[in-house]
Amino acid sequence: MKVLHLISGGDTGGAKTHIIALLKGLNKRIDAEIICFIEDTFYDDVVKAGIPIKVFKQKSRSDLTIISRLVEEIEDKGYDIIHCHGARANFIAQFLKGKVDKPFITTIHSDYKLDFKDNFYKRLVYTTLNTIALRRFDYYIGVSDLFRKMLVERGFRRDRIFVTYNGIDCDSQEDFVSKDKFLKRYNIEDRGQTFVGIAARLDKVKDHATFIEAAKLVLQEEDATFLIAGEGLESDYLRELVRRYGIQDNVKFLGHVKDPYSFFNAIHINALTSVSESFPYVILEGAKMKKPVVTTEVGGVHMLVKNGENGYLVPVGNEVMLRDKLLKLIRDGELAEEMGRKLLMAVRRNFSYAAMAESHVKIYEKILHGGPNVVMSGYFGFDNSGDDAILKAIVKDMKEHNSLVRINVLSKDPDKTEGICPVVSSDRFKIRDVYKSLRDSDILISGGGSLLQDVTSTRSLLYYLALMRLALFLKKPVMVYANGIGPINKPFNRYLTKNTLNKVQQITLRDRGSMEYIQNMGVTNKNVKVTADPVFTLQAADNNRINQIFVNEDIYPKKPLVGVSVRYWKDDKNLSRELSNGLKAIMDENDIEILLIPMHYPEDLEICQKIREMVGKEDCHILQAKYTAEEIMGIIGKLKMMIAMRLHSLIYAATRKVPMMGLIYDPKVEGLLRELEIPYSISVDNLKAEKFKEVFDAAWNDLDNMRENIGEKEERLKMLAHENIEIAFRITGR
Repeated sequence: MKVLHLISGGDTGGAKTHIIALLKGLNKRIDAEIICFIEDTFYDDVVKAGIPIKVFKQKSRSDLTIISRLVEEIEDKGYDIIHCHGARANFIAQFLKGKVDKPFITTIHSDYKLDFKDNFYKRLVYTTLNTIALRRFDYYIGVSDLFRKMLVERGFRRDRIFVTYNGIDCDSQEDFVSKDKFLKRYNIEDRGQTFVGIAARLDKVKDHATFIEAAKLVLQEEDATFLIAGEGLESDYLRELVRRYGIQDNVKFLGHVKDPYSFFNAIHINALTSVSESFPYVILEGAKMKKPVVTTEVGGVHMLVKNGENGYLVPVGNEVMLRDKLLKLIRDGELAEEMGRKLLMAVRRNFSYAAMAESHVKIYEKILHGGPNVVMSGYFGFDNSGDDAILKAIVKDMKEHNSLVRINVLSKDPDKTEGICPVVSSDRFKIRDVYKSLRDSDILISGGGSLLQDVTSTRSLLYYLALMRLALFLKKPVMVYANGIGPINKPFNRYLTKNTLNKVQQITLRDRGSMEYIQNMGVTNKNVKVTADPVFTLQAADNNRINQIFVNEDIYPKKPLVGVSVRYWKDDKNLSRELSNGLKAIMDENDIEILLIPMHYPEDLEICQKIREMVGKEDCHILQAKYTAEEIMGIIGKLKMMIAMRLHSLIYAATRKVPMMGLIYDPKVEGLLRELEIPYSISVDNLKAEKFKEVFDAAWNDLDNMRENIGEKEERLKMLAHENIEIAFRITGR
């Protein structure tokens, strides 16, 4: 693989550090070179780092005579991808793109609308030109999740935006002079005071004014010297502000510092007050010198800086909070040193230049040799633990089968869905986005869950069938993936479902009852197979995390725990009353405690709270917070027994080999119990406490047999769940 990087060449600071660190890492894996358009210190530093670089000099920004040279270079060297950095490279790329049939990527290092905010002419011309040029690119890399979100909000396609965080070489030996020598360079006296530094161009977006305001407040209480490294259009204003406050003896402007590590070596505390950032290198560079940081909470900073642990996060423009955090570190040198050490450890662990390069290689591979483009539809983005678990399990299994697969999930809340899974997500209610997603896909996967039923809603049934019809119209294969089918009561709905299922390429079902149901409905499709729910392949959260949840919830059970998962259903007054009476009865007779577990948050929380109040016992607990599917699975693993209406709470129990009793409100619950050969269940319709206790007692006396039986069945169901993935990839042929 050969990748050509285009960049202005006049770059300094974070942009220069990024490209040098990235290319050092990339050249250990692929062929990567740089072409820049200005010969400046950037060129010298790249050459010094041993990275291949050429200069195609422009007479001015508007000089496009280099386009033909670039075309010749790309064709001669056989580059596979053109990767741009910054406004000038983006501007050139839009003209180059029409002459070169290669994928074009640009990295979004900042909010491009703020890049030239200090200069009216540049803001009017360069920002406008860059904004137009950005629309021409095939793909984008944001150096933080917030920048990806920014692009999405501005109309860029979600499925064309990747995210990777900056990285740094923690092991390279940097050149720097001693603290004394550095301070003498600027005639600064070392009285043993604390040195607080900020390294950033003097630009409004860096908000040095807040840094100076905080310095004024700190100096009212402690002796310190504040060092400002950088140049820019705000220089005169900031110097005047320092003079106005009368603190020029303690605030020093150093101008451009060519050896940044000498600066970081000299200071005790690193600061950053930016209004907007991506993932700033000055924090990584400071961390390399074990300097603690106080920074505004912008961009992806929170991914590295854990507030109060390895640094401090403060709101933008809040000089009072900035003062407070600086004073804390100034007055406690041991704390400052400890935070600096922890910050370096975090950088080594998660933000090395090798990790950054590896993430780029994976992006390049996906673009050039990517696996199939999969579109998934289901009940996603609704805060339902069971459906979140389905999504996580399918995504995990797909990526284990083919790490290059690209998955686009249709969701009610795309941001939320992308937050829980490594996928891109599109709004399921935006027809244009759905159409584009299906048009560019290799397969539509519908599932899992009980999507095809009209008990809760005809509208949702018609939605999922319409998606299948649209995919088929676009000549895309459709797989109904590990679904539970039915009930479908309305004649027209049954006809439409039968007709659609007969046209899809593959149907896998999670239980035998669903197979019988579609056969009775008249489905004659030959490509039907009973597998198992995808969630059987999901792993629970680790034991330490589960123990911490119990501490956070203030739950310290002294007796065996019995879990209960319940939802609103039809005559919920009778359900709440009789179930509460039944729980009181079994608690009175058995040495147990109850744990109510909301699966659909916060919808289930309300009925759980009602039941706990009606039970009226201290040993009846409730999970108050929202937890991930893996966490709930781990919590259920701590139980002696599970009593549940929600299907996936029973599946979680099965994966942890926990005995169970079903509260039947839907055939899917009964279907799972039949697959597991569990005989203990009761209908929630006209539920009676006495009957509930009778079934519970029988199950309670059969725990050991149930546990052994579930263990045998669970392994088989896990294997069947994996078959879904093999079938899906076989359909795509990739």
